[in-house]
Amino acid sequence: MLDFLSRRWLATLALLLALFAALMFAGLALTPDAVRANNAPDQFDARASRARLERILGDETPHPVDSAAQDVVRENLLREIEALGLVPEARDAFTCRPQPRGPLIDCARVRNIMFSVGPNEGPAILAAAHYDSVAAAPGASDDGIGLSVWLEIARSLSQESLTRRVIFLFTDGEEPGLLGAYAFANDDPLMASVESLVNLEARGSRGPAIFFESNQPNGDAVAAFGFAPRPIANSVTADVYALLSNSSDVTALTRPGLDVLNIALLDGLEDYHTPQDNIASQDLRSVQHMGDVALSVIRRLATERDRDDPTPVVYTDVASRVFLAMPVWVGQGLLALSALVAAFAFWRAAPEGRWSALAAPPLVVIGAGALAFGVGALLASLRPGSDLGFAYSEPMRAWCMALPLFVAVLALLLLRSNRDAAQTGAAAALWFALIGAALSVFLSGSSILFAIPATVFAIGALVSLVWKLGERVGAWLAALVVLAIWAPLLFLIELALGFEAPFAFSILAALLLLPGLGPIAQARGGGRWRELVCLAALGAVIPVWLAAVTPSMSVERPRSLNINYFLNTTEGDARVLAGSAERELPAGLADAFSPEFILPGDRAPTWAAPATPIPLAPPALEDITVTREGDHRVVRARLSMNGAYRAIIRLPAAAQPLRATANGAAADFAETGGERSDFLNFACQGRACDGAALEIVLGSEAADDWFIIGQFPGPTSPEAQALRQRRGATATPIQGGDGATTLSRFSIQ
Repeated sequence: MLDFLSRRWLATLALLLALFAALMFAGLALTPDAVRANNAPDQFDARASRARLERILGDETPHPVDSAAQDVVRENLLREIEALGLVPEARDAFTCRPQPRGPLIDCARVRNIMFSVGPNEGPAILAAAHYDSVAAAPGASDDGIGLSVWLEIARSLSQESLTRRVIFLFTDGEEPGLLGAYAFANDDPLMASVESLVNLEARGSRGPAIFFESNQPNGDAVAAFGFAPRPIANSVTADVYALLSNSSDVTALTRPGLDVLNIALLDGLEDYHTPQDNIASQDLRSVQHMGDVALSVIRRLATERDRDDPTPVVYTDVASRVFLAMPVWVGQGLLALSALVAAFAFWRAAPEGRWSALAAPPLVVIGAGALAFGVGALLASLRPGSDLGFAYSEPMRAWCMALPLFVAVLALLLLRSNRDAAQTGAAAALWFALIGAALSVFLSGSSILFAIPATVFAIGALVSLVWKLGERVGAWLAALVVLAIWAPLLFLIELALGFEAPFAFSILAALLLLPGLGPIAQARGGGRWRELVCLAALGAVIPVWLAAVTPSMSVERPRSLNINYFLNTTEGDARVLAGSAERELPAGLADAFSPEFILPGDRAPTWAAPATPIPLAPPALEDITVTREGDHRVVRARLSMNGAYRAIIRLPAAAQPLRATANGAAADFAETGGERSDFLNFACQGRACDGAALEIVLGSEAADDWFIIGQFPGPTSPEAQALRQRRGATATPIQGGDGATTLSRFSIQ
């Protein structure tokens, strides 16, 4: 019989296919459990939680901060709290927050809602969620799920004996800039008693609830999470999240020494901040999982005293069934010991082919990363502006996972590493431990990902000193352990980051495959690899081709696209705008727009189409006065919104803006961040902004042109309306939604 039809050949092919299938469908391991038909008295009731959300949201009108619709939601929410026999309080404040990740100060009137259960005073746990939505979305999951989960938990906890008080905080103004949380953290005396914070959020409408952000040292937070049902968490996600520009109320509420657990849904991104974020799209299984996890965590925190554990901990779940945690130093120590044992196992193997076996693992990682980078660049050039993998993720995921498998079998062919499978496995285990140790220096949370599989291999290698098959068994077990830990994590990373950097997924998949190189070599033995290499290549090429031709938007997963009427009131020019010109338009709109630079300070063009100017009064500064106070100029004015919901004053950086005040709330531009440009921004949203008293302190005499941008939720033009009808079902409004924008220029002398 031909070699490529031998039992070993078929076994190796089956192993490769099994690895590919595990990587492709690992997300199934994280699917929340079915909703319970009956609940024990101490269990979370998802159906009761959903019923409250339906009453709170009513007709599901979007309810941004300081809007009439938000008044309705707030009154409904207060009634639900009172129906539980609890006493809520709404705290009213006008606040301004400097955004640390953008050259912007945001202001609005916020009404935070709070109530408590347990002891009337003393140390407290803060259970937080926000109750405002963006202007385009009903906010059923973001963050109606947080409200409804906490209310059901409050019902349960109110009947229990607690050691620490639980303060429930429902913040306002989270969406524009974490304003309610900022006001509570800086101005509310209750914050001083808070020892732990549990925040519930959603970046989607389905999937499991994930513990994705914590504090350092995190020993208390991890201990509280450790007994949650179906726990899903990994310390490396917290490390990576800290490097991203994303933020939630935790960003404004956190402080040194505060134990933090930030828990959110990630799946269902197509619904996030869109009209599809409604109750119908929300998965009740996700409500139950978030409720089970949050109740477990808050109950443990509220019935124990703060341990004030100073230990930094690394942690991971294993397929959402087992939760493992250890001090950072233990994880790094295990990696060091495992590397030594793997080096010993590698060196004691036959010397023939030693260096080619040692070269195979880095060749797999580097080759997979380089090849994936090239494929990603090719796809980006073929489909510029397309969010590849958004509507149909399977082709992108398939080639990202298939490329490392192809490179692995190619490396084993080129380097003949299958001659001694034990030597190949030991070399791969050595590299796996060394890479993990090096990475843990920069991302300490990653150490546990490498330490557990590496330790399993090391134990097998040591057992082989008295039992010949020990190293082989250890290699297979290590490969299974790394698959159980890493494959679901790759799925979570895909949900969180998408495929903007597909080469990163291939590198991670290649690292995952390293402990499997020995078992793959064992399965193949001394047979030929050419046929397997050809099949693996074909298995990578086909999904690359599918990714190149698969639509990036669909009816089930529409791409975000606002279509706005734009009026430059100074120049008298009008346009219809359709977002950044760096993004692909739906087919029905591709011939209607061309790229233009629209707003002062823009770094990228916007899709724009001609429009007929229609009368629209922009927001304006009135009663302007300029005085000199010491070395500074102080500009005072009254803001007239003229029907706009949000007004943004774009100040020239040459004027050296120092501080800004609206209705007595002040903020410093020095506390803003982001990439600096020729302008800084001062924004106000909501009804309280109309007539707001503004004060801006400048450090320079520069009298460059200033601009004010107005955002209106309703006005439109015939051209904008016609283009919205052509948008089709594969695109959807997002964030502020469709409306109108004005731009006006003025000078401060």
